[in-house]
Amino acid sequence: MLRSLAMFRVPAATLCFCVVLSFSARQAAAIPFFWEVFEKQYVKSDGDDKAKQFAAAATAAKCNVCHVDGQSKKERNPYGAALGETLHKDKFAKERIESERDKAEAEVVAALEAVAGKKADDKGKTFGELIAAGELPGAVAAAKPEKPAEEMKPEEGAKTEEVAAMSPEQITKLKAELRAEMEAELAAAKAALAAAIPKMLDATRTANEIAAKYPQAPIDEQAEAEAIKKITEYGGTVNRIAQSSDAKVVTYHLSDKPVHDEALAPIRNIGNVVEVNLMGTEVTDAGLEQLAGLKNLERLNLAKTKVTDAGLRYLAACEKLDYLNLYATEVTDAGVDNLYALPSLRHLYLWQTKVTPEGAKQLSAATPGLKVNLGSM
Repeated sequence: MLRSLAMFRVPAATLCFCVVLSFSARQAAAIPFFWEVFEKQYVKSDGDDKAKQFAAAATAAKCNVCHVDGQSKKERNPYGAALGETLHKDKFAKERIESERDKAEAEVVAALEAVAGKKADDKGKTFGELIAAGELPGAVAAAKPEKPAEEMKPEEGAKTEEVAAMSPEQITKLKAELRAEMEAELAAAKAALAAAIPKMLDATRTANEIAAKYPQAPIDEQAEAEAIKKITEYGGTVNRIAQSSDAKVVTYHLSDKPVHDEALAPIRNIGNVVEVNLMGTEVTDAGLEQLAGLKNLERLNLAKTKVTDAGLRYLAACEKLDYLNLYATEVTDAGVDNLYALPSLRHLYLWQTKVTPEGAKQLSAATPGLKVNLGSM
């Protein structure tokens, strides 16, 4: 989400938006605009080794960040294809950028975030995760030939002989040490599970209550059109993640207007909302009630909002939620307890919150695959 991408310092040339979007000479003036949006969203002056590694790789690849090396520029790699599906050149003519810059900027940001969250390979990594690891997002790894079986090295044979030469007493001692380690790990796992079970049950009850109280009504096309219009009036945007998909991203964090709880009400009348970005808005717990029970919601950014523990209970029934950013909120361990009912949660950001390392550890132990980022606390 990509936000982790905010740490990277990437040269403007590496973005190759001119190629990704196949701009004509008339539209070439829009290229600086795309870079400005990218820079505002992701690029910072400080960067770690991974950021420098990515910058070097991208500089060397140049336009092959998005295209396939040695082939026609019409051939795009998976990352370039994903951007090409999401950003359409006809929507970003110079005239429109000059007259509706805020709306155009919001659309580009939504597209970058949507593409960064897409899976890049069959191992489950997203484009954003690849970039965060210092890798080119569209690189296709060549199939590696199977490594021929190697003969046992002399030192390996020596180790085998060393074990074989152990006395019965030494072997008994080694077994006892291994058994003690396994029993300690098992005891820790049992303790973590015992502590998590009551929280899982409470969260499940909360999820059932929320799902029953806030069912999703069938979406009416006219009502949806009105809802999108209202969101625009509040300073937000609604965009499809791709031309071929009905999944939608609702973004408020780039609004030039104050965004309060009432701005979220229209969301319930929009079908297949998979992402909502409320970073830096004035939204409170009451606003999150409008998101209760959104079964298709996968990504939610609440960084720097006024959300507290009370609001997180409304998310308990968002069963597909994969990414949740609570950076710089007043959330504590009690609020995080509402997340035990989310089986799909994989990315949780808790920088500068009041959640304790122990609270984060318990949730991670109870949710397979979950990565909790506490930042520097």
